Amino acid sequence: MKQAIELYIHIPFCVRKCNYCDFLSFASDEDTQEKYVSQLINELTFRAALCSDYSVSSVFIGGGTPSIISEKHIADILETIDKNYYIKPDCELTIECNPASAMRHKFSAYKKAGINRLSLGLQSADNAELKVLGRIHTFEDFLKAYQSARMEGFDNVNVDLINCFPMQSLKTWKRTLKNVLMLKVEHVSVYNLIVEEGTPFYDMRQRGLLLMPSEEEQTAIDEFTKECMAKYGYERYEFSNYAKPGHECRHNIGYWSGVPYIGFGLGASSMFERMRWKNTSSMSGYMNIDFESDADTVCSGLMTEITALSREDRMSEFVYLGMRLTKGVSATDFRTEFSAQIENVFGEQLEKNIGLGLIEYDGDRYRLTERGIDVSNVVLSDFLLEE
Repeated sequence: MKQAIELYIHIPFCVRKCNYCDFLSFASDEDTQEKYVSQLINELTFRAALCSDYSVSSVFIGGGTPSIISEKHIADILETIDKNYYIKPDCELTIECNPASAMRHKFSAYKKAGINRLSLGLQSADNAELKVLGRIHTFEDFLKAYQSARMEGFDNVNVDLINCFPMQSLKTWKRTLKNVLMLKVEHVSVYNLIVEEGTPFYDMRQRGLLLMPSEEEQTAIDEFTKECMAKYGYERYEFSNYAKPGHECRHNIGYWSGVPYIGFGLGASSMFERMRWKNTSSMSGYMNIDFESDADTVCSGLMTEITALSREDRMSEFVYLGMRLTKGVSATDFRTEFSAQIENVFGEQLEKNIGLGLIEYDGDRYRLTERGIDVSNVVLSDFLLEE
């Protein structure tokens, strides 16, 4: 039986950068997009031999704004994967869409190409807040896109939302969340805004011009989110992700569970056979790679930040990635993977955080409590092992 692997495809193009975005993305013309997709296909073909003993359990096309490029390009990418990789019959194939560029004819083409899951980047149902965020769509655009997706037969739809950003209030967040949940979407991702260096929001904060919700209001927003999601039948399976039962994002779960993945395209990350690396973030560098050259030459131009994962690295990642899932990590699975008791490796850290009420144990699984999730960055940093 072939081991599962996940594929991530990065489309770095967008109409313009949002005020909070630090992702590798930029505006482009159609000629650039076409040449980039051609190079992506070359990379996919080049890497196929590496994955010959694996079966693809999920494909995630992200960005940037994948829906900005021609639907034919998406079909060509998926056709290349289908021809060169073993695809599991129940493979989850997701594409991220901006409501302003997701037209019904594109949804129809995605469906024919094999896409079975959509992720719509709404962020807020308030048009004034969308302008603050720098989004190019309106809530009405989103509703049209959502209706079109349903009419084309998509029955697995995620909606991305952001909260705790400048000028947002608990009142407007309540309205956004209820407007989305009343649509009965299958999955909702909710991200607290993080002001990243290099973004317009960061520059505004440096000048003292960024009016953020108070700490009390942010706490109230988070509490309402958890209560409202539960009321509408959504289960929180990861810090930022909620789903109707059976609609958890398998690609997300695979990432937090240590399933190997390979990223294709500009700046994409990979974790495969105890190695981590990133593709080059240089557009000219990426476009100039000759994928018909020998493997060493290709890899020297393509791969950066290459890290061999030690046993200590892998044990740390097992815990601090796995504990992002609300089900936590299994002591049995840890023992099977590393031939060691988790308590013998992380006993001090586990005892400390259980004593503080930040981690709980049920006989096999260690998981963060609600309090632990609120300070997860601090808790999970305890599980970084020194070599």
